[in-house]
Amino acid sequence: ASLYANNRDNHFATLDYDKIAKRDGYIFVLGKASLLSQTSNRDLLVSVESDGGGSQFIKLNLRANPRKEDEVWSGWVTATEQADLSPVPDGQGIAVRYRVQREE
Repeated sequence: ASLYANNRDNHFATLDYDKIAKRDGYIFVLGKASLLSQTSNRDLLVSVESDGGGSQFIKLNLRANPRKEDEVWSGWVTATEQADLSPVPDGQGIAVRYRVQREE
């Protein structure tokens, strides 16, 4: 997974593989990604290697300069676009929830 804002601001997310869990038929993976620029145009690029489905873009609804209210969990956001910019087939989108956490 990587957090993508533009060609110069594209950084890998750190995933916590020890905390991968399966619940209700879904797989949960925890991770962190740093916000290194001020832009409201951010996507999470996610790949599941064993899935064979390729990478998917998930549009993140974040302000250019996040505020305190962005520190609560978002609702579930599902990918609608694949890395080749084609639409994700119905029922095959990867979904995420996210929140902002300020670094100490």
